[in-house]
Amino acid sequence: MMKDTNTSKDAVVFLNERQHNIIDLVEKKGSVRVADLSKQFEVSEETIRRDFEKLETEGFVERRHGGAVRSQKQDELEIPALKRQAMNIQEKNIIAAKAASMVEDGDIVGIDASTTGLQMTKYLKDKEITIITNSIGVTLEFAKEELIQVILVGGYLSEGSMSLVGNFAERVIQDYHVDKFFFSCQGVDFKRGISEIHEAQALVKKQLFSISERLFLLADNSKFGEKSLFRLCNLQDINYLITDNKVSINKVRELNDLGVKALIADKA
Repeated sequence: MMKDTNTSKDAVVFLNERQHNIIDLVEKKGSVRVADLSKQFEVSEETIRRDFEKLETEGFVERRHGGAVRSQKQDELEIPALKRQAMNIQEKNIIAAKAASMVEDGDIVGIDASTTGLQMTKYLKDKEITIITNSIGVTLEFAKEELIQVILVGGYLSEGSMSLVGNFAERVIQDYHVDKFFFSCQGVDFKRGISEIHEAQALVKKQLFSISERLFLLADNSKFGEKSLFRLCNLQDINYLITDNKVSINKVRELNDLGVKALIADKA
C-alpha cells in the first residue's frame, strides 16, 4: 500500500464532547471567549483554557487573549479526518442513524470515507450485511463484527481522510455490485449539483456510483448552497438525500420538485 504524499499528516487524538462542541462553535462563529464558554458548559475558566491549549496543539484553534479563533492553517486539498469529524457532530450523528435505518439484512452496502459514513458504523453492527468501502476507519469499526463482511478496496493512502484512493481503488470497485451507496460531499447546490473538494475522493465516489442500485446522499445543513471544486453529479441523479432538521422547508420543497426524496433526521 503506497502513501499519497499530497495530503497532510494527521495525529491520532481523543477529544471529549465539550471539546468537539468548542470546535463546532469556532467553525461557525470564527471566535469564542473563555468567559462565555465557561458559562455555557458550566465549567471553570481554567478548564476552558486547558481545552484551548489541547485544541491549539492539535491545530483546531489558535489561542488569543481571553479566547480562541479558528486556526489559519488550512490543508489545500482535504480537511483532515479528525477535524471533519469534529464539525457539526450532532447533525452528522442523527443523519447517520437515519441512514443506517435504511439498511436491511442481506444488503451490499457502500460507505465512503466521510465522517458521517463513519458515524453510521455504530448503528449497523447488529445487521448481517456486506460493506464495500475505501475508508480505513469504517473497516476498523467492523473488524470484530462476525455478521458483517468488509471489502476494503486497495490504493494509495490518503492520510487526510484515512482512506484509499487512486486508479487501483477505482479498478477494484468496478468488479463489484452495491445495493445502497451512502456518501457525503463538500457542497450541495441546486444548480451546480453535488461537489467534492478532493479529486481522488471524487473519482472513487463516481466509480461507486456506477455500480450502485441506489444512491443516498448524507448532507447536514452546512453543505447547502456550497460549491466545491469537483462536480460529482446532479441532484436528480441520487435517490435519497438525508439531512438534519435545520434545513429550511423551502429547500426540502425544492428537492422534492427536483424529484429527490428528502429524508429529515431529527433524532439518533
